[in-house]
Amino acid sequence: MNSKSELTTIGRYQLEDKIGEGTYGVVYRGKDPLLKRDVAIKMPKIDSIPAEKTMELGKAFYNEAQIAGNFTHTNIVTVFDVGRDNGMDYLVMELVPGRPVDDYLGDNGIDHVEECIDIMLKCCMALDFVHFHGIIHRDIKPGNIIYNRPQGLVKLTDFSISHYLETTELVKNSGTLAYMAPEHFLEARDITMLTDIFALGSTMYKMLSGRIPFKAGDAKTLVNNILYEKPTPLWGLRSDIPEEVSEIVEKAMAKKDEDRYQSALEFAADLKRAHDIIELEKTKRPGAIKWPTELEYYTDFRQNDWFRYFSPDQIQQLLQIGTVKKVNDGENIITEGEDSQEFFLLVEGSVMVTKKGVNISMLESGACFGDTSLLGDTTKRTASVKAVGETTLWSIDSNKIEELSAENRSSLFKTLLGIAMERLEELTGDVATYIGESQVEL
Repeated sequence: MNSKSELTTIGRYQLEDKIGEGTYGVVYRGKDPLLKRDVAIKMPKIDSIPAEKTMELGKAFYNEAQIAGNFTHTNIVTVFDVGRDNGMDYLVMELVPGRPVDDYLGDNGIDHVEECIDIMLKCCMALDFVHFHGIIHRDIKPGNIIYNRPQGLVKLTDFSISHYLETTELVKNSGTLAYMAPEHFLEARDITMLTDIFALGSTMYKMLSGRIPFKAGDAKTLVNNILYEKPTPLWGLRSDIPEEVSEIVEKAMAKKDEDRYQSALEFAADLKRAHDIIELEKTKRPGAIKWPTELEYYTDFRQNDWFRYFSPDQIQQLLQIGTVKKVNDGENIITEGEDSQEFFLLVEGSVMVTKKGVNISMLESGACFGDTSLLGDTTKRTASVKAVGETTLWSIDSNKIEELSAENRSSLFKTLLGIAMERLEELTGDVATYIGESQVEL
């Protein structure tokens, strides 16, 4: 068998330069000549590891392909292919222009707290998507987060030991020891989605301090500290870490499940609040991070019952294609008689609906209006809508509906159909009540 250093191809893929290396595996930049795209190719170090470890890695590649191969998400590395050639297993992935987060950490972690929050929020969005599909990652750590600082690109990778939530045959202590939760070492406790929350909290601790949360003289000491000791509070290690951020990390790393964040979405919501507090304190300072819409409003949309039929990635797409805007008190949103193709969702605040100058209804957060514009061509508005107090709206032009994925369009029209049925039921009920009252009077 040829050594990897002698290989120029594997499967149909051309091997180029080495771009990453770990204890057991190596990653090469490669080329897919059939689809004419650059790829990353992961292979085991067969020249320097035992045969049984090579077989174990091969199984892990196939596990990762079966799980992550179905994912398409902004913050997750896409898996393209898996195979075996010349006696060697290999995994083909999206080539991400970035480096592991580990490479960005100095002695005291990453330089700016805001940057860490930004990375962590995107990881929470990735985990929210993964957990939505019933998957536990099992190996969250700085080395498995790819980051491109100039682009603000964050990608979660390495699903080699991931599994479905209902999987019963588990190796409990599988993962990276420094980031593992207490339940890994306690037979009475299960590995759950909260295990990933703990690992992400441990990762955030490392990013903000430059060191792992628990002291480790040896493996036994490290496990004991994970089970029974508390890490040094972050605010005691860096003066620029707000107390709110330190508390977020402590909650994510709580020993007991019930004290931990119960979802990645809950974790993300607190990160967003901490970001807003920091931004408020730095409004007069240049260089403050401004989040794109899909980050700023993601948790609000995920928690809004209006989006109950939408998956996490569909919500991200809606935020990318639509527009979120603030409307001042008394400002017109829709004017009766005008032509428009815009659909609105009331994210926050209230609006008054008037017809021929008469107030006919007040709409609160979670309500939508202008939905008939999504069902046809340019629509002439039959009523006016005005903001009551400061209001936040999400809107989308009907022309952009075709840019949504087929699944997203299906969820959107399913939601609108449900709203139409509710309105029809209300109208039918009003008519029935009116008829009933008339009969009684007769």
